[in-house]
Amino acid sequence: MATDNFARFLQECLIVEEDTEEGLDLDTLYGLYISWCRLEDLERLPERTFGSMLRTHHLHWGRYEGNWVLVGLRMVGPAARDYVLSGSAPMRSIGAPEFLEVPNAVA
Repeated sequence: MATDNFARFLQECLIVEEDTEEGLDLDTLYGLYISWCRLEDLERLPERTFGSMLRTHHLHWGRYEGNWVLVGLRMVGPAARDYVLSGSAPMRSIGAPEFLEVPNAVA
């Protein structure tokens, strides 16, 4: 099942930098996930399920240069290269971060 692979995606494709306010926006993160699924030949989660999985992993939202980002996240690995080169489809159909209910975000 696709949800079983979500933790593996986080581990293989992302690193956390502690001393930064920068991060990845939701469009970028979902595009990275699409690239990873394509490279791993895995079924991807629907957008809403992806958003739910983000909530269960307690990633920290914040504002950087006026945009909502998952603070400290950086892309790494083959999926990051694929995403940058292919410009995978972003997650545009849901209004993040409202959909994700960002309780710990600082305006």
